[in-house]
Amino acid sequence: MRVTLAVLSLTVTGFACSVSPPLTAEFEARHPQLERFEGHRLADLRPYYLPLEGRLILFVCRWPDGRRIPVSLPADASATDRRHLEAALAAWEHAGLGISFERRWGEKLEGWGIEIVLRGDMIAYSANTVTDCAVDLTQPVASPARRVEARIALASIHAARGDLRLVGSVMHELGHALGFQGHARRGSTVMVRDTNAIRRSGERALAGKTHSDATLQALYAVPSGSVVRSFPLSDTHVVDRLAALGRERGWIGPLLRVGDRGGRMTWYERDGTEIIVVLEGLQQARNHPERLVIDPWKRAMQLLDER
Repeated sequence: MRVTLAVLSLTVTGFACSVSPPLTAEFEARHPQLERFEGHRLADLRPYYLPLEGRLILFVCRWPDGRRIPVSLPADASATDRRHLEAALAAWEHAGLGISFERRWGEKLEGWGIEIVLRGDMIAYSANTVTDCAVDLTQPVASPARRVEARIALASIHAARGDLRLVGSVMHELGHALGFQGHARRGSTVMVRDTNAIRRSGERALAGKTHSDATLQALYAVPSGSVVRSFPLSDTHVVDRLAALGRERGWIGPLLRVGDRGGRMTWYERDGTEIIVVLEGLQQARNHPERLVIDPWKRAMQLLDER
């Protein structure tokens, strides 16, 4: 079954960016290669949350190494918008991450990739991105290597059509689509909140100057699924039972999404039906995991009641 971005769309209200706690000293010690990236702001990254098997696991997620990422681009983009979108894509391709894009103008994605949509109904200079991380729960979770089998699978970027700051805006949103959730509090990265700094990054990219971003370079220097923090969590039975049912029935997923206050886990039955579990209280759970609320939606509840 093909899972399309239309199926995976989610209103971003309540999923806006915020600052996460610094990475632990243990994480830095496990990844000494991070020392090479002077000034990186990986500590500001918002991790993904996985409540499973009596633990709450926080981890990073990015695209696999060496894969060309399909990008669906709008067929009706103006010549100027096409030039701006191309500049944004090229900036990341030459930023030292080891990634490249397969441009698909006017084509739909076939199960994975990044979708870029230009909209006329958005406020100028605004944009948003949702990014889904696929987790393989058929493999051991948080093994001795402290990794979850996870990778970015899908992302959707919506930006204002005809935006004079489109290059910088799309560069920033592509940073989210590449795996950096949240915003850097400061530093020379396009992942800051400062719209003027984002605009200047776009202007440099449009002028053909090389884009260098130590923050995303640092992210792509650690394996996808690397665990940031892990806590005991007394009640994960909802997710545990759905994960077991998913393995038994061959569901797609789960796909994880994270915001500042909430997140969600989504599985897909063979006919495309969604099984959704919403995670609430993420900010509090960073230091008090028992405050995490695991809320199964209607189809998930039906399946749990059958067991």
